Amino acid sequence: MQNLDFLKSRKRQTWKESSPIDLIICPYGFGGTDNLAQEGAYSILGATELTRTLEALNVKVNVVEPPSLGPFEIQEQSRRIRNIEAIISVNNWLREQVFFSRGLVHVPIILGGDASLSIASLAGVMKHYQDQGKRDKVACLWFSNHFGNSSPEVTKSWNANRMAFTALSYSASVAELHEDFRNIIISNNLSLPIIAKENVVHVGINHRSAQDSVDHNYFSMEDVTDLGIGRVIEESLKCVAHCEYVHIVFDLNVFDLSGVSNYSLGQLNYREALSIARQIDICLRRENKLSSIDIVEHCPSREAWDKRGESAEWVADLLENIFGAHIFNVARKY
Repeated sequence: MQNLDFLKSRKRQTWKESSPIDLIICPYGFGGTDNLAQEGAYSILGATELTRTLEALNVKVNVVEPPSLGPFEIQEQSRRIRNIEAIISVNNWLREQVFFSRGLVHVPIILGGDASLSIASLAGVMKHYQDQGKRDKVACLWFSNHFGNSSPEVTKSWNANRMAFTALSYSASVAELHEDFRNIIISNNLSLPIIAKENVVHVGINHRSAQDSVDHNYFSMEDVTDLGIGRVIEESLKCVAHCEYVHIVFDLNVFDLSGVSNYSLGQLNYREALSIARQIDICLRRENKLSSIDIVEHCPSREAWDKRGESAEWVADLLENIFGAHIFNVARKY
């Protein structure tokens, strides 16, 4: 009889208890052009049954409300990073909240907000593992349609959400950096780089011109077409197999959704999104390797009229499947 051991991965996984989750509400979009990403966090909670579904999966959920920060004035000055004061203030709070959450052995999930928040969330994770002497054992699986590797030297927009990866992976002297960019980096009080490039894998890149300027592991949408999303995630995890913990960034423009910043046709579809969630569940969460998750760049007001609420539903389904719901036996919503 033919050996069908390879089919075992298709069988329903037995339920496994999850660490408590901290849903950190961070409704700030100061790092983007129009601040529309500030709508995303509360939209996810208000338009879905995310908290109730996670609790039905026997996951303890804590919702962390943001403090009263500001008031902030919109800053638009020539050759200055937009809203730099607000960005640093928000990031300082978020970094400490993520650090506190990991210290409780919880999994912080940041409901943002724009992608500049990922500087703070990953810095908070690194601060936690630095105290354990394991900063070099933390990886980042970064889902986005672009690298976030802009900087003041090349930017046209002066938006910090386009500079997140550069800030996190910068390793040279900061003395010659643009003052605003230097302040974003050094405000985290961590040695540089905050995360080594070899510990980062980008997935879903579709900007061909940008692919010639990077020297770390990534998988483009062309790779997804050629290999399939399952193989891409498998290979991504192999790239960081030397690490013990993985931080996940979901920049929602990696998906074929209209309610995001920087929308691109032909990105990852719903089925691929849930396949990613299943692999994160099996390979990371169940192995106690999942450190934290960012959800950023959700702009629900950009959704077409016939797509209202779609982006929030995708996020809810994505997180529910990471924490134990099952892709092939999902509870229908009708």
